[in-house]
Amino acid sequence: MELDSSFEQDLEEALLDDVEQRAREEIAPEVQAHAHDLLEQYGQRHDYDVGTIIEAGEARVERRKGRVVVRWGWPEPAIFFERGTADGVTREGEPLSFIWEDPPQWVREEFEREGEGYRVFLPETEPSGLPESRFIRDTLHWLRRRYSR
Repeated sequence: MELDSSFEQDLEEALLDDVEQRAREEIAPEVQAHAHDLLEQYGQRHDYDVGTIIEAGEARVERRKGRVVVRWGWPEPAIFFERGTADGVTREGEPLSFIWEDPPQWVREEFEREGEGYRVFLPETEPSGLPESRFIRDTLHWLRRRYSR
């Protein structure tokens, strides 16, 4: 029996087609869902609204030079939830000031409009940091355990 000269290349392409399809239909959505479940649980534990980060999460499957690459990503604020942040520090006697884009009514009545929101001055604050969620790292560990068989 003689094999066609393109047998190996055809076999590799067929295998990559199968891997790409499985990555698109099963692996990418499953991993994304796992990460979002972890982030949602974190949000519930700490009373944070993480919905916009979850909604903005992306999964991409690409074929590159004989391999299939799956990438997951979230907007920049997600890294603050992932790693956590230190408690905020203000210098004594200096107010904390920022632009609040969609403030409650009492802020609209008390402070001046500036740019896209209202310039807020808080004379005394004790801003606490965010505890780390580890939703990305924990998802990567879960992914390795799940598919390393």
